[in-house]
Amino acid sequence: MLGRFATGVTIVTAAGEHGPVGLTANSFTSVSLEPALVLVCIDANSRSGRAITAAGSFVVNFLSRRQRSLGETFARSGADRFANLPTRKGRTGAPVIQGSLGHVDCTVNELLMRGDHLVLFGEVVAAVANDSTEEPLIFYGGRYL
Repeated sequence: MLGRFATGVTIVTAAGEHGPVGLTANSFTSVSLEPALVLVCIDANSRSGRAITAAGSFVVNFLSRRQRSLGETFARSGADRFANLPTRKGRTGAPVIQGSLGHVDCTVNELLMRGDHLVLFGEVVAAVANDSTEEPLIFYGGRYL
């Protein structure tokens, strides 16, 4: 039933203790404009998710349709997710994926455990919307659109 709600696809990244970490997430939303707050939900059992929360900051990268393979790669465990991926450091040091539609760079504001997921609230310290005519990557009914 919840798969019938279309969502955008993001990759959440952080500067982990042993190098960059990241995962695909589609549970992302704006919470507040003043102060600027967002939230993202990540699997509590995910090694990457735990590394992101431990980092204390993260970037949410917004994917375009042409970045579908990135969404798939970052959704799989064990993959070398950053191999040959052009990134740059955001304001917090977390990786920003070059060519994304935009991103928000955040510091961890609050962390809640709900069900089998961590609800990660981030205070936005930088936000960029890239000039692009590309369409966003959408997830609906268990597949990318």
